[in-house]
Amino acid sequence: MGVSNAVRNPGSYISRTLGLYRALLTDPERFYDEYIGTRRVKSEFALVLVTGLVGLVGNYLMLQELIFQFEGFQSVVINQQVRFQLQQRVIEPLLGAFLLWIWFGIGMYYVAWLYTTIGTTYVTMKRTAWALFPVLIGNIIHTAAMAYASTTLEVTEDDITITTSIADEVSSFVWSQASGETVVLAATAVGIVFALWTGYIGAYAIKDVRDLTTSEAYKVAAVPTGGYVLYIAYSVVTAL
Repeated sequence: MGVSNAVRNPGSYISRTLGLYRALLTDPERFYDEYIGTRRVKSEFALVLVTGLVGLVGNYLMLQELIFQFEGFQSVVINQQVRFQLQQRVIEPLLGAFLLWIWFGIGMYYVAWLYTTIGTTYVTMKRTAWALFPVLIGNIIHTAAMAYASTTLEVTEDDITITTSIADEVSSFVWSQASGETVVLAATAVGIVFALWTGYIGAYAIKDVRDLTTSEAYKVAAVPTGGYVLYIAYSVVTAL
């Protein structure tokens, strides 16, 4: 039975891994030239999955605190329908990670049709997954913010401004107590930086697949990046 490099030479393995991610974040062109093959997408799928799960953890911690706090108010009924909709909020980061993968991968692939017909969606999706690494960093920050906010959140009777029992509106109101926390708002707004970073890496992800110039690749990546930035900005504004 073979022994992995991580076991035989852990120092070398750690150094190579750190070098891989350093290249990804600061020199994506070299990263795609030196580290990425074209076979299988297990590592890429795992990266997107971890990105989503990290975001899910923060939402889960906050949901437990919200339910605990609102159970003390008779004016807000947390019934099964409301719980179900709040649970959907919890899994949004997980679903969102895979939707972002599709949004950037398919988006850049088809926008690049303006310049060329070269390349395949498979290779595009494989390379685009790595461009989401900044989103993972953003999710770590957001989860930390949610975890911190869950320890300081205090809902009072004066905060209860809702009078309806409609599940959609109740769940939105309950969750707004979390999304409106200053530290959570700040973490969400910082996500714009990581969205732009994802777009920067994405440009190099699509560049060689579609045989684009660097300028063309930036223009292609700007389309899904712009959409994602607008989404984050909208989320911040509506949470104010």
